[in-house]
Amino acid sequence: MRRLLVSLAGVLLATTLHAMPAVQGEMKQGEKAGEKSGKTMTTSGTVTSVSGSSLTVKTGKEDMTFAIDEKTKITASGASTKSKEKKAAGEKTVITDFIGEGDTVRVTYHDMGGTKHAASVSVTRKAAGKK
Repeated sequence: MRRLLVSLAGVLLATTLHAMPAVQGEMKQGEKAGEKSGKTMTTSGTVTSVSGSSLTVKTGKEDMTFAIDEKTKITASGASTKSKEKKAAGEKTVITDFIGEGDTVRVTYHDMGGTKHAASVSVTRKAAGKK
C-alpha cells in the first residue's frame, strides 16, 4: 500500500511539473501577443471624485485614481433597474449614474503601463443621505 501511494505521489508530481511551463506561457483573456497584463489588485476606500473616465478613491492616507471605460464592470444597488430604464429611453449609462462622492467602494484594477485601469467597481456603502 505504501509503495502504491509513493508511486502515485511521484506520478502526480511529475505530471504537475510537466504541465507548469505550458500554463505559464498561455495568454490571459483579452491580452494581445507581446503585451503583458498587469497583476490584478484590489483596494477599498471612499470616492473623492468621479467622472465618465476616471474615479478617485481615498484609501487610508493616499488618493488613487483609476481609469474607467466601457469595459469597467459596475456593481451597485439598483444598477440593473436604472440601466434598463436608460436603455428603454435610448440613453447610455455612465459611472456617475451609480457612484458618487462619499460612497464607499471596492475597486479591482490592473496597472497598465503606469495607469491604473479599473476592471470592476463595487459600491459597498452609499454615502449618507443618498440612494
